[in-house]
Amino acid sequence: MNNEIMCTSALVAIDGSAQSDYALTQFLKMINTEKTKVTVLYVVAPSRYIIIEEAPGYSGTQAFREMRERLVKQEEETIRQRVQTLSDEEDVQIEMMVRIGDPRNVVLSVAEEINASLIVMGSTGKGLGERLLLGSVSTYVSTHSQISTMIIR
Repeated sequence: MNNEIMCTSALVAIDGSAQSDYALTQFLKMINTEKTKVTVLYVVAPSRYIIIEEAPGYSGTQAFREMRERLVKQEEETIRQRVQTLSDEEDVQIEMMVRIGDPRNVVLSVAEEINASLIVMGSTGKGLGERLLLGSVSTYVSTHSQISTMIIR
C-alpha cells in the first residue's frame, strides 16, 4: 500500500499566505500528479479594496475604480507568479483560476464547476476568538462542502 492520495481532480484554494503555499506544496507531494488534475484557486475578496471606493467625496469615481482594478491585477500577477514557481519546482501542471467574491462561496461554487473530487486548503491557525469574530474560510468550506475537504496545517 502506498501513501498516495487518489483523486481525479483537486481544487487547491490559496490566499497568498505562507500557510496556503505550504498546503499546496504538501498536497503536490501526496498525489500522483500524472493522474490528478490540480486547479489552484485564488479569490480576491471585494472587501479588501472597498475603502478605495468609499473614500469621502470620491465614491464611484473613475480614478478610484481604475486604482482598485490596478491593485487587483497586481495582486493576481503576484499570486500567479508564485503558483508558477511552485509548479516548476514540483514539475507539475497546475491550472490557475482567480475569482472575485466571498472566498467561502467561491471555493464551493468553483469546486462544483470543475467537478473536483477533493478541496484542499491551508489552515491559517486562527485562535477560537478570531474564528468566532472573523469566521474561517476553511471551517466554512469543510462543513458546507458536498465533497471531501482536506485541511493541511
